[in-house]
Amino acid sequence: MSTSTSKNPSTTSFTSVNEREASTVIASSSNTSWELHADDFTKELSCVICLELFREPVILSCGHNFCKPCLETVWEEKGVFCPQCHSNVPDQKYIANKALEKMANKIKTFHVGCQQQKCLEHSEPLTLYWKPQEKLACFSCRESQIPKDQSTQFLLIPDAVQIYTEKLLMMRIQLRSILVKLEMLKNAQEEKISSHKENKLQLQYHISLEFLKLHQFLHGKEKMFINQLKEQGEILLQEMEANLNKLQDRSQSAKDTLVCIQARLYQQNSAGFLKGIKAFIERMEQKTENSSLAELVTGTLSAGEFKGPMHYTMWKEMKSILSPDISFLTLDPKTAHPNLILSERMTCVRHNDIKQMLPDIPERFDCSVSVLASEGFTSGRYYWEVEVQKKTKWTLGVVRESINRKGNYPLSPKEGHWLIKLRNKNELKAIDMQPKNLTLAKDPSRIGVYLDYESGQVSFYDADNMSHIYTFIDTFTEKLYPYFCPCLNDSGENSEPLRIVAFHM
Repeated sequence: MSTSTSKNPSTTSFTSVNEREASTVIASSSNTSWELHADDFTKELSCVICLELFREPVILSCGHNFCKPCLETVWEEKGVFCPQCHSNVPDQKYIANKALEKMANKIKTFHVGCQQQKCLEHSEPLTLYWKPQEKLACFSCRESQIPKDQSTQFLLIPDAVQIYTEKLLMMRIQLRSILVKLEMLKNAQEEKISSHKENKLQLQYHISLEFLKLHQFLHGKEKMFINQLKEQGEILLQEMEANLNKLQDRSQSAKDTLVCIQARLYQQNSAGFLKGIKAFIERMEQKTENSSLAELVTGTLSAGEFKGPMHYTMWKEMKSILSPDISFLTLDPKTAHPNLILSERMTCVRHNDIKQMLPDIPERFDCSVSVLASEGFTSGRYYWEVEVQKKTKWTLGVVRESINRKGNYPLSPKEGHWLIKLRNKNELKAIDMQPKNLTLAKDPSRIGVYLDYESGQVSFYDADNMSHIYTFIDTFTEKLYPYFCPCLNDSGENSEPLRIVAFHM
């Protein structure tokens, strides 16, 4: 990787200042080396990437220092940024930190000169390390303060340095291994978080799309009913208003006729009264007859059409957009164990102690008291419900077409079974790679089973309230069949059948 070093005056000044500071620190450390905490000083002079003393240290614009080889390796593998604060590094620029390099080299060549120190009590060279007290000592300290049988509490300084150096080296190896594992876990967690966010968005989109279909369907039906109501209401209103106009005209005509008759009756002159009386009466009779032909328009909007069981009507019509639709399943007698009794309509199955004489064909279960549905699925989404009320045990779900149907065999997704089972009336369990106990608020009377072939999903629900029980996620590569096992009748305690629910819509 190519790098560049700034040559402008500010950079030169920056380097000079650091070198002067470094010289001051080095001089101070030389004069007071016995008073420094070497471990803290070494930590400050260590690269956060390799965790060792700096080699060819460089400083970034953000102020963080790294070994040049370590920094370039990170940039090659993960991109150009500060490994410590993740800030951008314009043009991949850094500055060689000569001052820091001198300080690191000083630490590398620095050896604690314990032999040059004198014991304050005995004025002898400090050549031993006193383990319990964690301090340096001389031979006189060992002779005067510790019994000879405890002389192992003292070590020669080189030996002590070697022992603890080896411990620190082992600890460093262990920590590096831990760091590698933590980094792997961190990366895996980041991937899981990203996958979780993507999955959340996909599920949110799916929910919105499913409800959009329902909203559009219901909105369309609402608009259709309102338009029909408006149309019929407008026609009836026009008829009634037209009849009202007729009634008003005839009422006025009757009034006019009545006035004419009244005026004729007030005629005092007999000759005038009788003049043309016959024709007058005929005219009045005709007008009276026309006025009496009026009727009331009493048409009403149909309550049965616009105020009936609308929710139920819409529910039935909604069947056309349901995905999945309610799947109408029947049982396949060719697969049924000889001790199973199927109903005439092939929708119920129960166990019987008497074994039937049936041909032992490859499709038939000969050990597990089970039966498959007559229809299998290689694509699409499906949903069906099974009544399990009053049963003490059962097993339900979906299986591959190629499962072993002869003898005893393990039940697991690996072998092509995606099932849940009930035992001892209330012990519900998912038969997963690691079986999982399931806890429900109440004992379900119906179990709903949902299969989405393309998504590799098999889900179970308490069909009474559609609460979720358990979901398997897998990859399907062959035909799948609904699976039903009513289990043994246990002398009548589990004699109730499994019943595929028939929906009438």
